Amino acid sequence: MLLLVIVLLVIILLSRVIEQSIKFPKTLSIIIFAFSISFLFPNLFLISHEEFDEILYLMLPMILLPDILNISLKELKEHAKEIFYLAFIAVILSISIATLITPYILVDIQFTTGMLIALFSMLMATDAITVASVMSKFKLPERLKIYAESESLFNDVTALIIFYFIALPLITGGEVTVLSINITLFKVVLLSLIIGIVVSIVGYLFMKILKDPLDQFIIIYLVVIISFLLAEHFHISGILSIVTSVISFKLLVQNESSHKQIPKDLKIDQNSMLELIKKIPAITKREFREYKKEAVFIGIFANAIVFIIIANIIDFESLSLYYKEVLTIFAITTIIRYSAIFSMVKIFKLPTRWLQTLTLAGSKGALAIIMSHSLPDSFIYKDMFIAIVIGNVLLSTLIYTVLLMLHININKKAYEKDILIFNAKESNTDKYVKSLVNIIEKDIDTGAYNKPFIEEIFQHELARSQRYKTNLSVLSFKIIKHNQENTQLQQIGKIIVDTTRTNDYFGKTAEAQYIILASDTSLSGSMILAQKLLSKIDELQDVELIFGLTQANDTDTLESIYEKLEDALERAFSPDGEKVEIEV
Repeated sequence: MLLLVIVLLVIILLSRVIEQSIKFPKTLSIIIFAFSISFLFPNLFLISHEEFDEILYLMLPMILLPDILNISLKELKEHAKEIFYLAFIAVILSISIATLITPYILVDIQFTTGMLIALFSMLMATDAITVASVMSKFKLPERLKIYAESESLFNDVTALIIFYFIALPLITGGEVTVLSINITLFKVVLLSLIIGIVVSIVGYLFMKILKDPLDQFIIIYLVVIISFLLAEHFHISGILSIVTSVISFKLLVQNESSHKQIPKDLKIDQNSMLELIKKIPAITKREFREYKKEAVFIGIFANAIVFIIIANIIDFESLSLYYKEVLTIFAITTIIRYSAIFSMVKIFKLPTRWLQTLTLAGSKGALAIIMSHSLPDSFIYKDMFIAIVIGNVLLSTLIYTVLLMLHININKKAYEKDILIFNAKESNTDKYVKSLVNIIEKDIDTGAYNKPFIEEIFQHELARSQRYKTNLSVLSFKIIKHNQENTQLQQIGKIIVDTTRTNDYFGKTAEAQYIILASDTSLSGSMILAQKLLSKIDELQDVELIFGLTQANDTDTLESIYEKLEDALERAFSPDGEKVEIEV
């Protein structure tokens, strides 16, 4: 066990080094290292299929949690039609088409309809781990990333329902009718939602009692794991329960007012106990953001464990025996996925280049392998199906990911234009609301956003930067000296507004201290901006400014960025007379 931990940590560190050096996705690095070790040292870690299933059931909630925590409910609502198409309609159509055409391609094998539905329902579930890892490494339109990441979470539910409640009964000789399918679908979805909501509420109430950060972090994981285990115990959708529990928990946190006060004269009795519980805040938004960051670290470790054990259950002899079937099914699923995405691109009038990205975001994962292990031992083609599934997991992860990276790099400039176009469309939607907010929330003298409003924007921009791996630079400046005239403050504010871009934000954080949020801007770019501002403001008489700069990283919070800016401003301020205007 100690050796396994050492190997895992080394693999994670090496993959992180490669990711930081050449932007090669850490998931792909972990897979390559895991399979290399398995191939070179086949007896290093021995694991059975049953142990694989148990470990994966344990790791799955930990892997999915950070991805679901980063889902924006607003984005889900805005793009519900596209996500529904990808996660539900496209899956059903793809399985149906593949089931119809495969007998004419693999003519030597006598497949029944139930067998083919089982095979393709396993292969239609895309892997959230790989998709999120790859998509986060590139600058792509937010809408495109939402499509890929949401599909990878929600199409698992559709595939699981079809596999367990339609395909397996057909294989084992059970009766499946349209009515039974509808009843089963309704029961599975309803019960999964109920379990997720109930468990999240119970966990939320416990967080009102236990205030220690470690206790609360454990509660979050218990909510996810218990909802998953309960759903699996009742043979419904564990993944849907996980998604529901986390989203419900997020809603409870977001809707709770952080400034609730407990009345001093409230007496603790049976009648007031419920009121007291309601008034105790469970968790602040700041604490919730910290837990999201910690969940990412645990998810990386769990991710490495999954790929290590996948590498150690592969039977290369079986893969070589069924290589024709593996390659044929891989070709069929790829062509069908391309066709399904092509229809979506045309229906929703999306850029044509998105067709390649969404098609190649269809990597298969460990969930497909677990489904293949659920096939009955009496099933005549079980070994073949396991080989086909594992082969397709390997091929899709490696080939799709490499092609996706090449496609994005080749079309880098086109995707940068897409980012500008779609950001402009989304900003125009709220243009009228923003104009009202500008009147209410801006400083009279400089036109800067007031502190509460700029910090709300700051939180949103920081979360967006960390989720989509985009640059976010923050400039803080302090007015050391001016002639005490409001007109001069107005001139400074006008220079800031005229020099910055429309997607930058200018705010006031303290008396005579301001910040500028420069989205999609590197540290060198913010340095150029600061120099431009200084050169223009130097033209004003009796004005002296100092600048502090920093760039947000994956682990930053608002507080840590403020600390770095304060340190930079302290270094920039030189009371001994030496003029230092900009510090990083």
